[in-house]
Amino acid sequence: MKTKIGIIGAGNVGATTAHLALVKDMGDIYLLDIAADMAKGKAIDLNQSKFLFGSDARIEGGNDFSKILESDIIVITAGLARKPGMTRDDLLFKNFKIIRDISLKIKESKKNPVVIVVSNPLDVMAYTVFKVTGFPRNRVIGMAGVLDTYRFYHFIQNRLEVPYRYMESMILGSHGDTMVPVLSQTMVAGKPLDAKVTPSEAHELADMARNGGAEIVSLLKTGSAYYAPAASVVRMMESILLNRKGILPCSVYADGEYGYRDIFIGLPITLGESGVDKISTIKLTEGEKNSLDASAKSIKEQIDKIKDKI
Repeated sequence: MKTKIGIIGAGNVGATTAHLALVKDMGDIYLLDIAADMAKGKAIDLNQSKFLFGSDARIEGGNDFSKILESDIIVITAGLARKPGMTRDDLLFKNFKIIRDISLKIKESKKNPVVIVVSNPLDVMAYTVFKVTGFPRNRVIGMAGVLDTYRFYHFIQNRLEVPYRYMESMILGSHGDTMVPVLSQTMVAGKPLDAKVTPSEAHELADMARNGGAEIVSLLKTGSAYYAPAASVVRMMESILLNRKGILPCSVYADGEYGYRDIFIGLPITLGESGVDKISTIKLTEGEKNSLDASAKSIKEQIDKIKDKI
């Protein structure tokens, strides 16, 4: 039986995720949006492209939530983007209401789906989905560190002109200003990054990764990144559907790991067919652990603002 993938939100990230999943023939897809005709139109367009890729996947679009409840994997991309004049708290509260309403609907699923959350503020939205649905913590995951890490690779490659397969790194913590590039574990062509660049250059590359999304927003003017976020979601889905159990940095519910409790935060996880198979422990420098603590504190402050509304 084919895998069923439900994507909530047919905007740029959702539609591009559907396109990449279609090209890879990952399963049948339902693309849901409150703008039902837009979702239907994109689904038709996508369906008419699949033959060029040798794909047998079927894509439907609309606003029928019963189709989402049939899904083995649910991807949530719905929500508002931050607009001029909107504070971070404005975005937090507006998207919280949207994600809470979605979570109340998907909690009715009988299929034990794995849910991948993309909506921002990412860690708080993943926490909301987890708490409202009551799903096991291994089945609710936030897409964050995968994207941030691959952005880091982009800047390392631009500086050192090294092929992607020769780079190894990980970005943990929040999907935001307090993300933590783990420079001590960053390898390039088999050697530590600090053997290739100066400490100041390494921190500069880390800052470029940290600000990578903001740079794209400033250039696009009216939108935000979607190709790389969608590709990151598909990377996670592949790990689940193929039971790869590779280690990826994702936002997960911490219950004592790294000293954190009752928050979603980016940590290294083993991702397989049941979702989060385990949370791995990697060696951090004192400075990296302090930065991760600060990131956890920032996330907790945001969660505390919506906790009594769940």
